[in-house]
Parts: sequence; C-alpha cells; structure tokens
Amino acid sequence: MHRQTLHTSEKHCHPLACFHPDSCRSRVLLFAFLYTLLVQDISLKIRLLEFDYLRALAIMLIVLGHSVYNSEKGFPILLENLIRGGTAVFVFISGFFLHAVFSKNFELQSFMLKKLKNVYVPFLVVSLLGLTFKVFGWGGIEGLPGDKIGLNIFHTIKHFYVLYPHWYIPFIMVVFVLSPLFLGFSRLPVWRQLLLLGLFMLLAVFLHRPHGNANVFQSLLYYTPFYMLGIMYSQYRSWFETRQRQILLTAVLLVAGTLVLQTYVWIWVGNYHKSFFGFHGIDLQFIQKIGLCFILLAICQMLASRSTPNLWLKEVGDLSFAIFFLHPLFTMAMGNIFPQLGWQKVPGGAWLSVMMTLMVFSIHFFGSFYTARLFRSLLPGRSRWLIGA
Repeated sequence: MHRQTLHTSEKHCHPLACFHPDSCRSRVLLFAFLYTLLVQDISLKIRLLEFDYLRALAIMLIVLGHSVYNSEKGFPILLENLIRGGTAVFVFISGFFLHAVFSKNFELQSFMLKKLKNVYVPFLVVSLLGLTFKVFGWGGIEGLPGDKIGLNIFHTIKHFYVLYPHWYIPFIMVVFVLSPLFLGFSRLPVWRQLLLLGLFMLLAVFLHRPHGNANVFQSLLYYTPFYMLGIMYSQYRSWFETRQRQILLTAVLLVAGTLVLQTYVWIWVGNYHKSFFGFHGIDLQFIQKIGLCFILLAICQMLASRSTPNLWLKEVGDLSFAIFFLHPLFTMAMGNIFPQLGWQKVPGGAWLSVMMTLMVFSIHFFGSFYTARLFRSLLPGRSRWLIGA
C-alpha cells in the first residue's frame, strides 16, 4: 500500500520536483532534460542564423535589382529577370519570423510599437531627408518656382512614400497590422492552409504587381502567398528539411523553366506590373521567386551548418533594413553626379552594362553598409530610430 501511494505521488509531481541529487535515475532524467533544452536552443540558433544569412542575401539581391544599368538596352535580359523582384524573399523572411519569433505570447500593441520604432520612424526620417534633397535640387539647381516645387512635392508624396524602393514600407506596415489574421492562418488545419495558399497563389499569378507599386491592397494580395509560405516553413520545418533535396530540385526547375519562358518565349523584362483589373497573362516572376526563396534558403542552411559563423554576412543581415532605407539616397546622388561625368545613357553591350551595374551596386550596397555601420558606432542604441538598425 505504501509502495502504491509513493508511485502515485511520483506520477503527478512536476518533473523537476521529482529530481533528487542522490538518485541515479534523477540524475539521468536531469541530464536528458538539460540535453533536450540545449539541443532545442542550438537548433533555434542555427535556424535563426540561416535566416540572418537569408536576410543578407535578400538585401543584396534587392539592391542589385535596383542597380541594373542599361535595362532593355544592353543588360542581359535573362540575368535581369533573375535579379529583379528580390522583395519577395524579404516577405518570405518576414512571414517566417512572425511565426518563429513572435507567435508565442503575441500582443498586437507591443508588436506594432516595436515595428513603428524599428521600421516606420526610420522610414519617415530617411524620407524627409530624401524630400529635402529633392526640394533643394528643384529650387537650388533647376530654379523651379515655388508653385511648381509644391506640385512636385504633392506628386512625390501622394502614394505615401518619397523614395521609390520605399513603397515596401506602407505595404509591410499593413501586413504587420494584419498579423492576428496571419497567426489565425497558422492555427488552421494544414489542408485549409494549403487551400488558402493555393488560392492566393492562383490570384497572384494573374493579378501581378501594381503600377508604380502604389496600390497597397494589390501588393498585399500579390505578396500574401510569400508571407504564408514563410509562416508554413516555420511551422513545418522538419517536413521541409526531410524533403530538402526534392524541394531544391523542384525549385531549380521552377527558376530555370520560368526564366527561359519569360526571356525567350513570352518575352517580358523584369517584374510584371498592371492595373488591378487588367489582364496580361501569367506572372512568371512570381513563380520564379517562389523557387528562388528555397534555393537561397538551401545556400544559407549550408552556411549556417558550418562550425564557424560568417560574421560579415550576419552583420549584413542585421543591417539589412538600414541598407534598404539608405540605398535610394545613393541612387539620388548618382543621378546628379553621373551626368556631370558624362555617364548618362552610356550605350554599350552586355559586358559594359554588367560592369556598370556592378559598379552601381557597389556604390549602392557598400555606401549604405558603411553608412549604417558608422551610424551604429556613433549613435549606439539610437541609430535604430534613424536608419532602422
């Protein structure tokens, strides 16, 4: 009777409360418990490290896409179709982090306050700086009258961004506001998730991106599948990893096939843009970027599995939003300086166009990278409010 009572008591005690330092069984259980926690912690760190690397590759792809020189006039169309549209990878990453980092104990108000500080405030700061430069150019260099400057300001800010690549910020802020809906998506049965993902994908390939990326609602519908896919990758990571080779092969075939079709069959250069209700066929860029997400992720998983982390790539990932915010300022600077050097509309074939693109990319990327690093060293703890890192 005593033995039975003791057994029942042990059965219902808290696992840690059952440990006794003099019990061999307890020591084994404690070791197993701590080992499990350690393995889970290492697994999470590797998983987040591979996505830090993915953020780095994504921002490099985005900046490279914004650096194309002689588009449609010498730059190789196949290469341009590959490097355009890197924003999709950013959205995939954002969906992953929503589930992997924020889903537990999610609270919308604190989440949005963090996003306002880290994303929207630096967006406003850099936008104000960019608008100041534009106004100075219109008034000080071009000598435009005040009413014309005012009209230019209106047309510049009417879509809620100043610098063209920053169309992404109003869009992603709407996505953040809708986080409870996306977390609700993560709690659905997998068959319903797949059904919704398939429906949104079908919509996106015919919807295309909006003209000038100005229609936030159209962008939301177009990029939702990438966000959902990031969430599902976080949820079902073990399933994806056990089928990594098959998924990678499928991704390579998707990217190669759509590149050939877009470049040589249904010829289209770069991203697909159209009005909401217009019809212009299938968006092959959308399909290609689905595959590219998994190709880049496989590269990052390989890098993250190494014993020594790539500190430079991790730093680029940490500074990715700052690079995103700052690089359009370098676009403005080059737009004013290049014509003075006689580099405006320089004709040339593929090699010259590629070399010029690499030069523009280097100015864009490294100028933004070192500027962000300088801000972080001069204003530790406060640079995030100004440049997002």
